[in-house]
Amino acid sequence: MKRRVRIAGIGASLPGFRLWRRGSVARAVEAGRRCLASANRRPAEVGLLIHAGVTRDHHVCEPANAVYIQRRLGINVEFQGARTLSFDLVNGGCGMLDAAHVLCALLQEGTPRCGMVTASEGNADWRAKGERPGPDSGAAILLELSPRSGTCFGSFAFRTDGQHADMAATVVSLAEARGRLRVRRDPGVEERWLEMAGPIVEDVLDMDGLSRSQIDRVVPAQISARFLARLPQAIGLPAERIADFSVDLPDTHSTSVFLALQRELALRPPLPGQTALLLAFGSGLTAAAAIYHF
Repeated sequence: MKRRVRIAGIGASLPGFRLWRRGSVARAVEAGRRCLASANRRPAEVGLLIHAGVTRDHHVCEPANAVYIQRRLGINVEFQGARTLSFDLVNGGCGMLDAAHVLCALLQEGTPRCGMVTASEGNADWRAKGERPGPDSGAAILLELSPRSGTCFGSFAFRTDGQHADMAATVVSLAEARGRLRVRRDPGVEERWLEMAGPIVEDVLDMDGLSRSQIDRVVPAQISARFLARLPQAIGLPAERIADFSVDLPDTHSTSVFLALQRELALRPPLPGQTALLLAFGSGLTAAAAIYHF
């Protein structure tokens, strides 16, 4: 029987006005520190760090953003005793769920004992070309083996529609000095994500042996108010179970689903035995879903 993995802590660097722009790494570090504090853990206990953010300060390609984040969080940077592996795993708006899936698999194998997933967005340009990117933000989750079998991640599911990959893309154009962020989102991309939502929910429910009646809450990426209003019909669940914070929590791309989860848990603390469905959508086009048991 597989060992179960739980969320031990969540940290956030929320979008909002800052007098000085801080960048992607700083946002991830802020979220990471708050995550460690919420879990009452020391940085040295983190054995693996995966960063799933898309934008990068100054459009630097190498080394991985995870390396900068690890150092600024002080996670075993001197290679004395414990060591920590860190790397980037980028999958657009689905990146954090993808990274959590990878980290869960590694934790279940016994190495490491504790790991962190971070994501952050910080537009490196004063003005991006094309659509405006999401606001700067950061999110972090700390995962560990669960001491209780009932509190843990369940199944993960991913679907990609490569035929419509050009409907959403974020790239760095090197046609301009120092690069320039270019964001493209087709007006019909939300419609296509809604079409993907039903099948991905079916996939993850089947994998976990659950019915829709057993889902107590749905925490989706906060794509838009219009998207969230249509999501209940797309996935066959009532609107009152959908966490909708789009009035004051905009779409923050790779960090969105876990910023929404943190707010949902703060406003409506879960009861033992409840089950949540996490949903994310991104370029590719990709839809991701995960089950979490409380």
